[in-house]
Amino acid sequence: MRREKKYSAVLFDLDGTLVSNYCAIHRCLCACFEEFGVPPPDYDTVFRTVGGSILITIKKLLAPHGKESLADEIGARYIPLFPKYIFDGLEAMPRAEDLLKALRARGIKLACFTNKQQDGAEAILSRLGLDKYLDAVVATTLHSPRKPDRAFTERALSELGADASETLGVGDSPYDYLAARVCGLDSALVSTGGDSREVLAEKCPEALGVFGGFEELAAEIFGIAI
Repeated sequence: MRREKKYSAVLFDLDGTLVSNYCAIHRCLCACFEEFGVPPPDYDTVFRTVGGSILITIKKLLAPHGKESLADEIGARYIPLFPKYIFDGLEAMPRAEDLLKALRARGIKLACFTNKQQDGAEAILSRLGLDKYLDAVVATTLHSPRKPDRAFTERALSELGADASETLGVGDSPYDYLAARVCGLDSALVSTGGDSREVLAEKCPEALGVFGGFEELAAEIFGIAI
């Protein structure tokens, strides 16, 4: 059944939600790990592990090797190296542009709300032509506040001039869900990232729904056919 609530703003996650950038992340992580003498992770493991921040991802990938102490050094290397790989395999998620365009036409304020580095997020959105639909790109530095920190969500609302009660958070992970709920935002999730529909439903009990993609989400949450 379609939801009836009207939203004046939407915060969209980037990786796994608006775009697929996993190939670039995997290749950059592999290069960094090899520089530090750590066996590189396989693609599927990276795909399932991305989320939270690049430091969290690196720590999780280092844990099986007992090398978590290298996380800060590898993270510091990853940041300047990532631009070499940033566009490798880059794709917009299916119907992402259609949904952004439709919401923009309704006068809804839109932001990309991501734990990715600011420069990288802006470059990716520009490359795919999604930036023209957005009012703000709210991203991070290596050690700045990030999802699900309350301060990070408050920053996004401030940059949009949006009220939490009229703002929807859209993402693909429990981090996105928590980042919305920490400030009282409604949350809707798509199972297009590393977490399955079943996992998201279990870990995000107050979400409006877990959807297979933007076509399904657009119809139920906004009453839009894309």
